[in-house]
Amino acid sequence: MDKKLKQLKELAAREKKAIQDLEQKGRSGSAEHKKRLLKSNQIKQEIDRISGAETNASVDSELSMLLFGDYDLYRWRPNTFRDQRADSAFRVLMVSRLDGPDDAIAKALVDKALAAERLGLKGTAYVDSRGIFKRNVVGRYDQSLRDLAILTRLRTELTVKEEPTEALFAPGSCPGAALYCGWYSLKKYVDAFGFVDGALGYHISSFGADNLRDPNSTHWCPAMLGHGITATLGAVAEPYLHAFPEPRAFFAELFDGRCLVEAYYRTKPFNSWQLVLIGDPLYTPFKKP
Repeated sequence: MDKKLKQLKELAAREKKAIQDLEQKGRSGSAEHKKRLLKSNQIKQEIDRISGAETNASVDSELSMLLFGDYDLYRWRPNTFRDQRADSAFRVLMVSRLDGPDDAIAKALVDKALAAERLGLKGTAYVDSRGIFKRNVVGRYDQSLRDLAILTRLRTELTVKEEPTEALFAPGSCPGAALYCGWYSLKKYVDAFGFVDGALGYHISSFGADNLRDPNSTHWCPAMLGHGITATLGAVAEPYLHAFPEPRAFFAELFDGRCLVEAYYRTKPFNSWQLVLIGDPLYTPFKKP
């Protein structure tokens, strides 16, 4: 293994030199340059895999893989539950946690979910996109937020309010919050929301579920739980954007009458990675008659 790692590092150095030579010759963006960059990235990933880099993950996400036996710990494994036709789909264990900054908050997650199911989830859906229209993964997620606003108007009786610019919803500006989804404020919760019982939503950012039990944390998950949200999700470390459920897809599953944990596992891309789901797994906010 040490010999292979040494060979890969030597190969990585040669590729780096070749890329620099091409750039000095004004050939950045050329087919050869792109080919070299791709190969360099592939070598780096193989070095990381052998070195044991990026093998951390949330406990919950690893529990999802309990029935898979041995599997590669580098980065993530595809969430095969998303593909109901896959042979391994029903080996995935669906995991959610009742947790939060204190015991009372954690215990109340079930009570608030049951109350919302009994009385109906009422209030306003707040959607915070950023006005990004690029043809890349960032643009795709921002478009998914705009699509979510449209879908919520079509599929529910909730009032929908949008923040379509790079600004965030201002502190105290979101009373009666039943749904929330948006981005991007890293490790800095904005106290904009007055969450109703049964409120659910998530903020797309890294480290949102870190320090989950810290009552003074400014990270989004513990802060939202402390301010009354009933269900949320987030990352315990850097997940990369494409690890999050796309907003429109996640909430569409809920609007179709699926419970919280099923909506999550039908839309999250990876297991053995960084996300956690917090809330009553059987909470069904849009239960069908």
